[in-house]
Amino acid sequence: MHSSIFSGQVSHTRKTPVGHSFRYGVYMMYLDLDELDQVFRGRWFWSTKRWALARFRREHHMGDSKRLRFEQVVELAPGAPFHFDATMHKPDHFPAADNAWEPGARWQTMRWQGRPLGLKFENEGTTDTPAINFSIYSNEALPESYIDGLVKEIRWRFNLDSDISGFCRKYENDKALGPVIRKWRGMKPRAANSLYETLIIYIVLQNAAVRRSVQMLESLFNEYGNKISFDGKTLSVFWPPERIASSSEQELRDLKIGYRAKFILRLSQQFANNEIDEFALRKAGREEVHREMLKIYGIGPASVEYLLFEDFYCYDALDTIPPWEQKIMSRLLFDRESVPVEEIRAFFNKFRGWEKLVFHYIWEDVFWRRQHEHIDWLEKEIRL
Repeated sequence: MHSSIFSGQVSHTRKTPVGHSFRYGVYMMYLDLDELDQVFRGRWFWSTKRWALARFRREHHMGDSKRLRFEQVVELAPGAPFHFDATMHKPDHFPAADNAWEPGARWQTMRWQGRPLGLKFENEGTTDTPAINFSIYSNEALPESYIDGLVKEIRWRFNLDSDISGFCRKYENDKALGPVIRKWRGMKPRAANSLYETLIIYIVLQNAAVRRSVQMLESLFNEYGNKISFDGKTLSVFWPPERIASSSEQELRDLKIGYRAKFILRLSQQFANNEIDEFALRKAGREEVHREMLKIYGIGPASVEYLLFEDFYCYDALDTIPPWEQKIMSRLLFDRESVPVEEIRAFFNKFRGWEKLVFHYIWEDVFWRRQHEHIDWLEKEIRL
């Protein structure tokens, strides 16, 4: 920890008209802004959020507290084929306030090794010769070693090194799948968020319409996260798990998130106590990841399957098809309102080893279509 209390002495001597002198001790705080939560946590009389005998208020200090002033640029070369927009933006995904997208560009916030960052990805290549201009915005110039570690993490989160060329070649002429592959060749799943952040999103999505889930996540951002500005965007940054781990369930319930409060509190405590090691899990086999994920409080088999595909890139992870997905796939594959799960699974079993990736291509295609055309039956299935 860099934050410290400096001690010293102040002295004064006056010789006229009457001799007088004094000396007394003084104390001054040196606060590393990246350590505020750690420094103030657990101290009843200190705070960064509420009234206290000693309180740090960022707005009392010079400069825009939200604007990241330093920009550093790195060129990234994804493995081909790589479809930039279809990988960077998933139109079926939950619209979280930590990112923004427009064709050819994605903005994302990230908390990496304690630092809040603004990230911008710009497409500079093609599907077969991909290139990304990667801009990193921060409060200070970042050392080379830090950027090297960040780039390694970004290559994992955005799945830049996965080779799906064999998949695309094998099925580009398939009667059912070929047209979708030719349209989105190089589309990959990606985990833009940390495992902890992804699990938070999964929990707020439980048994709630999208609009309600957005409200709950925004309440959490307002209480525990913060906003940053970079490249003309102002986006929310996820909080470190320690920030919620030291809260009470009632404090979370006061944010109107209901029963999810106990799940979010326990999840945050598990990560804060290092009971879950995301980086070790990335090196583990599918069965071990599945087993460890089921130990997470509030996470069931369907969520684990999403994690296996979207966070650990198991392209064959298709064991569970929830009712909502069953209805949509019944329409897409069979043009019927409802087809038994076994029949849907039999369709994907033809693509052994790639079942979930095939599912992903078909699923994402219809949600991309939805951005440009009205699909009546789909709108009836989507709860906004």
